[in-house]
This record gives sequence, structure tokens and C-alpha cells, in this order.
Amino acid sequence: MKVAVINYSGSVGKTLVSSYLLAPRLKNAKFFAVETINQSASDLGIENVTSFKGDEFSRLIEDVVFEDAAIIDIGASNVEPFLMAMSRFDGGANEFDMYCIPVTPEDKAIKESMKTAHTLSKAGVDNKKIIFVPNRVNPGDDVEVIFSPIFDYVKQSKVGVINKNSAIYNSEVYEYLAHHRISFEALTAEDAEEFKSRAKASTDAEERRKMARRYTYMKQAIPVKNNLDKTFSLLIGE
Repeated sequence: MKVAVINYSGSVGKTLVSSYLLAPRLKNAKFFAVETINQSASDLGIENVTSFKGDEFSRLIEDVVFEDAAIIDIGASNVEPFLMAMSRFDGGANEFDMYCIPVTPEDKAIKESMKTAHTLSKAGVDNKKIIFVPNRVNPGDDVEVIFSPIFDYVKQSKVGVINKNSAIYNSEVYEYLAHHRISFEALTAEDAEEFKSRAKASTDAEERRKMARRYTYMKQAIPVKNNLDKTFSLLIGE
């Protein structure tokens, strides 16, 4: 499975989806970042990220062709040159098995997400390979209502797929992981109760707070990871 994560809109969670949703679950996937100015996966603790510019499609394909699994995280500033370069490559649109479009509830993000899907479809991407992923959803929110323009767009145009059950929910855990440059696996590898005990036992106020904070985020990370597991299963089916 080779997945391109793409959106004309910035700040919709492309790198979050690439780093926290896909990378831990697509086994042995090579990570490629098409980015020049924004946060990249290496900033979130992902190792061995191969970077390209948007117009280096040929070089990217040269590397991707050897991989059975790959994640291609395309920054907003590189989407246009990436698509232009892809259009000059015979069959370029078919080099990836899925085009994942993270989308957040803001009007601008929704409009640019639909523009991204439309452009991909016009470039020759199979409509069923274009997958919208609702991101930054608050628990209890009605996904179909919040993203109603996209549900209507998919229904009317037959371009793309969106599943109300594949939403990624808001959580402070993502900020904690990004700040400490660690993965969910690293955060949850140790026993949370051990940090709780250390917080209670310490006489140093700063150390107590640090241990307590780590315990809190470790406990929050479990349901967040479960949410990502469910989303991945619905998107990839593995």
C-alpha cells in the first residue's frame, strides 16, 4: 500500500495523519516528505524521512517504485508543483494506491479539500482512491453535519469517499507527542502507574509535576490510539 497524504489547505493535519495514523500501522512503509517550509514528520519523531521538493516527482517515483509500502506526506506549499510534475509523468496518478485528504471543520479547509479531490480526479486518479479523513472532530459532534459540504460533494460528484466513522478526534496528546518528539508507542511503552507512584514519592515539585503530567498523557493516549486504530482499519482494511 502506497498512500499519498495531500491537501491544498495547510494546517489540516497532513503530517499528523502521516506520522501518527499511517506510519505505525503500515508495516515497513518508507516515509517520504514533499515539503520545504512547514513542519515535517522528522519534527514529530519519525526517523529515516526522505525529503523531496514538489517538482521532483520523477526522483520520488524512482524511490517509491522499489517499495511495497510507502507514505508520501505532501506539504501544502508543494501540492501545486507536485501535481504539475505528476501530470507530465505517464500514468503518474496511478503510482499510489490511495490519496488521503485530511480535512478539518473550517470553511476554508473544506473548500480546499474538495478542490484537492476535484484536481486529483481531473489528473486521472480513480475516484475511489480519493479518501477524505475528518480531522480535529470533538467527541459528540455529528460528523455528517460538520462536514456536510463534503458528504454532499461526494454524493453528487461521485468523487472521493468519506466515512463518518473514520473521524480523528481532538486531543491534547498530539501536542504533547509533537513537543517531546515521541510516538504513541514510546509514550505508552512503560507502566503509567509507575509514573504515578514516582510523582507521589518525589519531594521535588518540578519532578512531581513532570511525572504527573506524563502519567496524565499516558492515560489519555490509550483511547486516542484506539481511535486511530479504528480509523486505520476503516481506511485501509488491514
